[in-house]
Amino acid sequence: MPATPAPPTPHWWQRRGPSVLVLLAVLGGMGLFTLAAAARVAEVLPEVPKDQLGDDTWDNPLGLEKAGNFQVAHIPDCATGPITRIVLWNADSEPFWEVTGPPTPMTSFVVGVLPTGFTEVEPYRTPPAGTVLRLVVFPQVGGTAGIRYQAAQLRVGRVVSGKPLSRYTVSGFQTAEVCGQESDGAGSSTTSTSVPG
Repeated sequence: MPATPAPPTPHWWQRRGPSVLVLLAVLGGMGLFTLAAAARVAEVLPEVPKDQLGDDTWDNPLGLEKAGNFQVAHIPDCATGPITRIVLWNADSEPFWEVTGPPTPMTSFVVGVLPTGFTEVEPYRTPPAGTVLRLVVFPQVGGTAGIRYQAAQLRVGRVVSGKPLSRYTVSGFQTAEVCGQESDGAGSSTTSTSVPG
């Protein structure tokens, strides 16, 4: 009786071991490609919470005055109300300082110094020189108040505020009708001067 011929050896792509290895290699390559593409897209597309330079969303202005090594923030009379949160961000909304607390009426505060009754969410860090900063206060009711500035633009005895930045006396800024509009000195009881960027 003649011997039964041996079955033919299947091609490598028909065998389980090599097929699994090829599948794993393809999946690994696709994963690396996806990570590389995601990294490039993240560099090109802006992040949703990231602030666009010069395009701030607060409703009212906040004033800043240099006092020695400190920065004193002033809230104009037309924007005062119980404050629940204060943040100091860079242009990308990364915090240098953030505090929260119970609704507390205030017309001024020192940047980096914890107001009475408030809790630090982010301890104060000194921003690098030349950093574009955004100081924003959040009242319990009503719109936010804020300012975009650089520390070199602040002056002793003058309150800097608005967009573009203008200088006021402390009392002039406190009573100025700057809420709900860009602060250009109109309605201030003192003459304001534009601050160069």
